[in-house]
Formats: sequence, C-alpha cells, structure tokens
Amino acid sequence: MFYLLATALSLAVLFLVLTTASLLCMPGTRLLLKMAGPATPRTRANLLFAWRLLPLALACAVTFGLALPAFLEFEPYSTHEGMGFRLVALAILGALILLGMTMRAVNLLRATRTAQQGWRDHSERMEIESLRAPVYRVENGSSLLAVTGIFRPTIFVAREITEALSHDELRAALAHEMAHVLSFDNLKQLLLNITRAPRWLETIYNSDAEWTSAAELAADHRALAEGASALELSSALIKVGRLKRPLAGREPLASHLVPTACSGSLESRVVRLSEILEDAETAPASGVNGSHLLLAMIIGLAAYLACIHTVLPAVHEALEFLVR
Repeated sequence: MFYLLATALSLAVLFLVLTTASLLCMPGTRLLLKMAGPATPRTRANLLFAWRLLPLALACAVTFGLALPAFLEFEPYSTHEGMGFRLVALAILGALILLGMTMRAVNLLRATRTAQQGWRDHSERMEIESLRAPVYRVENGSSLLAVTGIFRPTIFVAREITEALSHDELRAALAHEMAHVLSFDNLKQLLLNITRAPRWLETIYNSDAEWTSAAELAADHRALAEGASALELSSALIKVGRLKRPLAGREPLASHLVPTACSGSLESRVVRLSEILEDAETAPASGVNGSHLLLAMIIGLAAYLACIHTVLPAVHEALEFLVR
C-alpha cells in the first residue's frame, strides 16, 4: 500500500502542476514572442524552447523534488491509508498524460527509424572531409537534405540536390546541418513533439513554429561562424527551396535545410544572409557560453538544499488533503 500510495500521489501532483502551469503559461506566450523579437536567433530559440517545456519542468521538479521526498520522509512505511476518489481520478489523469507522451515518442522514433532505413537502403556513402557525421546520397530522395539522429547523427542528401548545388554550396548546407547537431535540435524537436498541446490551442502551436524558424536562423548563423560563406549558403537555400517537396506519411524526427513546416521563413533567412553580406557583419561566435545557466543551476540547487527541510512538512500537509 505504501508504494501504491506514493505512485498515486506522484501522478496526481504531476497532473495538477502540469495542468496549472500550462494554463498560466498560455497567456504569456504572445508576450514572450514580442519580447524575444529583437533577440538573436539562438537566444530567441532557447527562450521559446524553455518556455514550452517550463510546465513539464515545474511538474517534475515539484513531484520528484518536493512531493515524493515529503511522502517518503513523513509517511510511515506501514501505512494503511486508503485512496479516495479524488486521488484516484487525478492519478489516472496523470498516468494518461505520461502514457500519451510515451506513445508519441515511440511513434515518432519508429517513424524516424523507418525513414532512415528506407533512405539508407537506396543510398551510397559520400566521403566528406572534416565532417563529424556520415553523409549518404539518396536516390529519389524527394529533394531531401536533412540530419537525423540525436546522439549518432546521420545526414541524408538527395542526388538531385548534390547535382544542383556546387561544391561550396553543398559544404555550406552541410555546415548548416551540423549546426543543428551541435545545438541538439533533434532532441529539442522530440521534447516539443511529445509535449505538444492540442491543435485547438493555436497560441502554443504558433510558438512551436516560431521556435523552428528561430532554430533555422540560428543554424545559419552558426554555420557562418564555423566558416561557411553567406553567399553560398543563401544560394543553397534558394536552390533547395525550389526543389523542396512535402514528405509523404508521418514526418520523421529530422532537421531539414528547408523545413516543410516553416517554408515561409525561407525568405527571411535569405534576406538575413543578404544583410550579412552587404554589411560585412561578423557572424555570431560558434561557442555557446553556458556560464550563466550553470550559475543559475548552482544557485537553484543551493536554495533547494537550504529550504528543503523547512518546506517538506507543509508539502506533506498538502498531500494529506489529496489523500483525504
């Protein structure tokens, strides 16, 4: 009974915090988009990603950082306390949310594996010097130029694209794909997909499209910082954009040079690259300074450890309200 009660309470708290945080974050999405407007593409993408995952992060933090420790600390192991209808209902809702996220992840990873296998079966390995990911040239790849995989990335490029692009344009396009790898954008896509809101919540959906556009601009900037030519990259974008055709069936987890979901942002990307050429602007540095994030994590952990024993009794009282 002890472990069953602990599981039910954890699921109930997860559902309550996740739902409440999601409802509170919705009105602020449009404000965040306006505030992030003048920021750099990478900063904008990071802000949008963090905002989208904030409800889930808060739910996990409260559940496993406060609720579960409070239960384990103050609830006797030999408890025979029963579960009321309220707790059972909330626990079922929490379990359904976790099940839904798991099924989305499984379906997306399965679709990605199927697409990878299909592309690789009709491809040949290309030898590209100084590139840290394998590149495969795909026959009849539907104008494909994308990187798949999270920890073992693979780049697939259609033969028609290799024939349409010059050597320098292809190198610039591959540098863009490697920028997605260095930013773990496929992992971010996975997390955004499994936590996706219902379709009727257009504000959240718009923020996902905004993240994709910002991530593409950030990858362009990082490619330039790694030595790619703005002229060659913009030329590659235009040529691939003309060849681009929608993929059939469920789209796999991949970062495309010209994503189908936000093909409308292609013009803004080309304009931005043209501005860099005209103004001789220095591209952003490729290194990402994580000192501020690390400092914030250290401060947060220190505050948690300092307050945990003071807060846990109050948390346990709140849990008793759920059980009753």
